[in-house]
Amino acid sequence: MLGLPMTVIGKLENALAAAGASLPKVIWLNGANCTGCTVSLANLFSNTGPKDIADLLFNTIDLTFHANLMGAAGDLAVQQLKDTAAGNYILVVDGGIPTAFNGHTCLLWTDQGRDVTAMEAVKVLAPKADVVLAVGTCASYGGIPAGNPNPTGIASVSRISGVKTVNIPGCPTHPDWIVWTIAHLLAGEMPQLDSYNRPVALFASEVHKQCPRRDQGEAKVFGIENQCLKELGCKGPKTKADCPARKWNNATNWCVGAGALCIGCTEQGFPDAFSPFYNIEYQYLDYEKPPEENPPPAKDPLKITKASWDAKKTLLSVEGVGGKGNIVTVYNADTGKQLGAASVGLDRKWKFQQKKPSPVPKRLRAQSAGQTVLFNVVWKN
Repeated sequence: MLGLPMTVIGKLENALAAAGASLPKVIWLNGANCTGCTVSLANLFSNTGPKDIADLLFNTIDLTFHANLMGAAGDLAVQQLKDTAAGNYILVVDGGIPTAFNGHTCLLWTDQGRDVTAMEAVKVLAPKADVVLAVGTCASYGGIPAGNPNPTGIASVSRISGVKTVNIPGCPTHPDWIVWTIAHLLAGEMPQLDSYNRPVALFASEVHKQCPRRDQGEAKVFGIENQCLKELGCKGPKTKADCPARKWNNATNWCVGAGALCIGCTEQGFPDAFSPFYNIEYQYLDYEKPPEENPPPAKDPLKITKASWDAKKTLLSVEGVGGKGNIVTVYNADTGKQLGAASVGLDRKWKFQQKKPSPVPKRLRAQSAGQTVLFNVVWKN
């Protein structure tokens, strides 16, 4: 299901069978991100191993540090990270790395009272790792956090660490892409990478070339089944990924299959180089609905039945009737100031009170369901 070569499958089976308590240890850091790639990985489903996120974490790898998934917290989590970093480990980074303010816009943990930034963590951990995986477009290239004007100085993991990373881009990345790459590493094989350090087998062909809507006619508006969306701004011709074949959410659907555009999220320069996402020219025509000559009377007419100002209590009280469940908005008719609103009950009655309105209204205007009524306020000294 993951599309692994038979050579890798054989080596992977042997590696997992021999792993036992020595599963490969993984440190996963979260930089400037939305945690979307972690959420995507948590939605892993497969008919073959690992079958889900639990199978991956308990039987395939040893995820020793992940701020969202690990059970440990505080000093215990930090010590667990230190112990792992003293040996062999795979470093996974999800999210861009802020450099502004010496990296202090992204703090990962506190060690003996000192805050550790994502920038510092990557610089220390990446050079010692057996391999560094940049998961998601933010870690791979900067992504959305690095979009213009990039106020926190986001940079990619490879740029900050100086270490060549295996980039698994996507916003978010597909869970199969992560597991596919890990499977190769567990089998002792480094997957072939393209010029952007992406696994060639996953990012070999443009989305447009694989799209079932290709050569089906160009759609001019959305909502047309099976027509190509290129003229509406689809970035499939410029984007490499196997989404059309692999699909998402356990192979249920994918962006274009759901009638949306490919926005180029696996490519360097996303999102700025792929904006605007849509290529639509709207034409607006002035239109006024002609007035009805003899409009029917409202089924539940809006009325103010009582409105009084009590000077001693400094209280404005308003009562009325209207359509069941409608909202009645009350205004000072002279100033136009909105005073508040009330809901019409099942008995068609509504009430509104306000303490110390300023200025005290002499006339009220009530509006509800396209109806407007005026009413004079009775003053009580």
